[in-house]
Amino acid sequence: MTIHPDLNPKQSPIRDSMPPLESELLGVYVPPSGLFQDDLGREFFVTAVEFWDGMTVVSLCWKRRPVAGQGGPPLTVMDENGLVLGVKRIWAAGSRSVQHFEPIPKTARALTVLLARGSGTQELFSCRTPPPKTAPVQ
Repeated sequence: MTIHPDLNPKQSPIRDSMPPLESELLGVYVPPSGLFQDDLGREFFVTAVEFWDGMTVVSLCWKRRPVAGQGGPPLTVMDENGLVLGVKRIWAAGSRSVQHFEPIPKTARALTVLLARGSGTQELFSCRTPPPKTAPVQ
C-alpha cells in the first residue's frame, strides 16, 4: 500500500467559517504541595488553578499512573458566596487530569476547591481570585 500526500491541501470550509477562539488568562494560582486522596484511595495533587475570562481550570496529577478510564477525582469549585461553578469539560492524558469549569463571577474574591466524597465534600484549598480588570488608561 502506498500513501500519497495531498498535493493541494485545503482548509475545511467549516474551520474557515468559525471565529477564532480567544480567551484571556486573568491569573494563575499554584497551591502549596500536598497529596489528597479520593474515596478509592487514589492519591493526587493539584498543580494549578487557572482563571480565564471564559473558564476556570483545575489541573492535577495522579501520584500513580491511572488505569484506563479512571478519569479525574470528583471536584467541586465554588466562590465565597457558595455559588458552585458548573463543569464544562474534563479530560485526562496519562497521569494528568484537567477539569474545566464555568468562569468565576467577576464579583467573586475567593475560590474554594472541594473533593466530593461519599460522606459529603472535603475542602482541599481556597485561594484569592485575580483582581478585576481595569480599563486601560489612555
